Amino acid sequence: MGMMDKRPNITTITFDMDDTLWDFQTAMEDALAVTLERLKEMAQGDAAQELTVQRMMDIRDEVASELGEGTTTQEEIRYTAMVRTVEHVGFRARGAAEELYRLYWEARIAGARPYDDVNGILEALKGRFRLGIISNGNNTPQMVGMDDVFDFIVFAHECGCPKPDPRIFEFALAKFGDEPGQVMHVGDNLRSDVLGANDYGAISVWLNRDGALNDTGIVPAWEITGLAELLDLV
Repeated sequence: MGMMDKRPNITTITFDMDDTLWDFQTAMEDALAVTLERLKEMAQGDAAQELTVQRMMDIRDEVASELGEGTTTQEEIRYTAMVRTVEHVGFRARGAAEELYRLYWEARIAGARPYDDVNGILEALKGRFRLGIISNGNNTPQMVGMDDVFDFIVFAHECGCPKPDPRIFEFALAKFGDEPGQVMHVGDNLRSDVLGANDYGAISVWLNRDGALNDTGIVPAWEITGLAELLDLV
């Protein structure tokens, strides 16, 4: 039994935010559906009637790759995507994009809540470890009803280096003086979370809630299907 069997001395556990601690995907799609319904009321043409939530998501992704995901704020990306969506359906009314953007955010925030396993597990970890958020998004724990849980929160747009760039981990953790091997990072995304943590030298935990197949060649230190399993790892 070698050194590897000894549990590392973990001091800090960091979490991705969206689709790790809360169901961002569902809240986002629901908010887009509300926005789409309003756009169809406003713009009567065929292009608006044929528009889908999936197409709105595609437009947002096109804007994100042009503006630079993780270097531009998510608000700016989402607003620009609304402007482009309104143009896409040939609707020229003044203020339409602003109205849809506001409507989107109201619906998005109303639909934000943590996964069922989150609050209890974070409570069990708090006090034993420094807890942080390292996110490429813009959703704060407060937005999903989690106050006073985390010791620090770092967003990609603050340092201009989105995950999987290991520099976001350096940026987030520099002031604490932890060795990378004392840090555990938990996230749902193999590329941004697991690869990013691996490249930084942290202990990567892939939260695979849906039992997805990993055919990426990216290997997490641990794979879990729910946050409760974290308690067995630390």
